[in-house]
Amino acid sequence: MSLGNRVVIAVLQSPAHRFLSGSTDVIRYHGRRSGNTFSIPTQYARSGDDVVILVGRPESKNWWKNFREDRHIDVLVSGNWLPMLGRAVLGSEDPEAIAPLLDAYLDRFPKASRHLGGDAGGSARSNAVVVWCRPR
Repeated sequence: MSLGNRVVIAVLQSPAHRFLSGSTDVIRYHGRRSGNTFSIPTQYARSGDDVVILVGRPESKNWWKNFREDRHIDVLVSGNWLPMLGRAVLGSEDPEAIAPLLDAYLDRFPKASRHLGGDAGGSARSNAVVVWCRPR
């Protein structure tokens, strides 16, 4: 894990978490093959009780592939660990499911749409990958 990620995680686990908690969380999960525990800071948006994480540049990242099916994940939001179920939703495979999740994320972070590629509509949505976290 990079030094930057370690610093962000340390801040989010401290009383100073308020400086970052509005947009950054920590996800903690067990690797599907290795069984190792991983912790990663991510940017998130809330949708009711759910947490939505847009995976930036999913073609160059592997962590989200642990969630191709429902898996336990713990999410540190505002200083509290939330036990959740996480599942990766791919726009190319499930455009109906990703639409409201992506809308919730883009309502919170409108500038993120430029990182999706394509236009603001169909092709951008088909390129998107989100990890949808629901309370368990």
